Amino acid sequence: MTTSPPKKRARRWLISAITIPLLAIIALASWGFASPIGAGADDDFHLSSTWCGGLETPGLCEPSSIDDERLLSRDIFRNAHCYYGQPAVSAECQGDYLGDDLTQDIRATDRGNFAGLYPPVYYFVTSAFAGDNLQISALAMRMFTVLLFVGLATAVFFLLPIRRRVTLVLSIVATIVPLGMFYIPSNNPTGWALISAGILWISLLGYFETTGVRRVLLGAIAVVATVMGAGARADAAIYSGVAVVAVVALTATRTRAYLLSLILPAAMGFLALGFLLSASQTSAASTGLSDTSEREQHPLFTLIANNIIELPQLLVGSFGTWPLGWLDTELPAIVAFGAGLAFILAISIGLRSPNRRKTWVSLGVLGLFLLVPTYILFRSNAYVGTEVQPRYILPLLILLTGIVLLQSRQRELRITRLQALVIVFALTAANSIAMHTNIRRYVTGLDQGSGNLDAAIEWWWSIPVSPMALWVIGSAAFGLLMLALARVWLKTQRPEPLDRAITTRWDSISL
Repeated sequence: MTTSPPKKRARRWLISAITIPLLAIIALASWGFASPIGAGADDDFHLSSTWCGGLETPGLCEPSSIDDERLLSRDIFRNAHCYYGQPAVSAECQGDYLGDDLTQDIRATDRGNFAGLYPPVYYFVTSAFAGDNLQISALAMRMFTVLLFVGLATAVFFLLPIRRRVTLVLSIVATIVPLGMFYIPSNNPTGWALISAGILWISLLGYFETTGVRRVLLGAIAVVATVMGAGARADAAIYSGVAVVAVVALTATRTRAYLLSLILPAAMGFLALGFLLSASQTSAASTGLSDTSEREQHPLFTLIANNIIELPQLLVGSFGTWPLGWLDTELPAIVAFGAGLAFILAISIGLRSPNRRKTWVSLGVLGLFLLVPTYILFRSNAYVGTEVQPRYILPLLILLTGIVLLQSRQRELRITRLQALVIVFALTAANSIAMHTNIRRYVTGLDQGSGNLDAAIEWWWSIPVSPMALWVIGSAAFGLLMLALARVWLKTQRPEPLDRAITTRWDSISL
């Protein structure tokens, strides 16, 4: 007995709905295991802040006699990144420090968010996973962030109108290799800033473009994304505000119903502003990122001219031209080539669906994308290559890419089979090579050049999966994920009856 076409479509739809998120979880989780504890920039600061992010716990985080200090295990704030700045040194050096019991060797430190430098939400939420074992706790935090990201992205995908789904997926995958793949499954609040950048704006856009329960759920997700970004980093709070303004500019109409719908984005804007004002990180806008009194003072014209000329290396740094981690993991040039090629193709696809309002909003976000690092470098009296890192402005790049990829009413967003395949293979290769290099850097140090990650292992987790096996699993999962997404991109351009039926049913539900 043969299965009827509607049942076949329903089965394929269900398989995709399960398989694609699962592949995304495996691909991101593999990156979470591809780095040791403390691998992200300033992770000693962020780990200390996380352990003290909730209630102070005897033996884990205790008050000090000095307000801006806490009593913590030295493993967290001093020795988790013993390989810092030494690409030839593996993470084996952690073996002498990272014990199973963090309650031993408690010392005072001011290296943490004890003076309110960052907003508190990221540290408060992830502190729920803090325990006696540093490695287990830190890995649990990473996996929680992975599940949170994939869960939110999946929910938004199915809630959005069909024509917006390619924009959601392509704007994220075209911008997160390799820097986003490194930071999202990390112990760094940058991961939450990137998640917020990819989810907030388009869920708010969907809020304006849908009705009924879909509208309510997309609005709720937009609020969650705002709290995640603004509650993780002060600059992400600014970007949240930018995203809200951009969406309002894209959707504005002169109707009473629209004015009433502005209550939600207005509340989101005030929420982001509240987190921004609560963090002393905002002082960078007036004083720069660090004390300039001890730095050589550069002539004003030379500083501005040099930074304008060199700015492109900062703007494309998230594609692999800048090192990962503590800026000590150099990536092969093929990574930047593959990731950059996919990005250029994505942008070219979006530019073929023009719209006057979309153009003006894109130019506004592009202006901020150029202005923000230039201004901060100027206030910091620093040249490109110091102080400002690509991860600080990657959220703006994700937002810009998404807006460019919006489908206008005048012309559909069209992706050819060749374009989809080039993006798939370029990103798969870039992700695989970047992960291999990242694992090599910590397993043996970059002074070892063997392609076999299992050779001469100096450091690895106490898990039944070897470095080489992790790389194969993570690379394969990402490649299969990209192929599955490419199929979605192509089919979204000619949605099947089942997709239309589901969308219609969503629209018919009201609260």
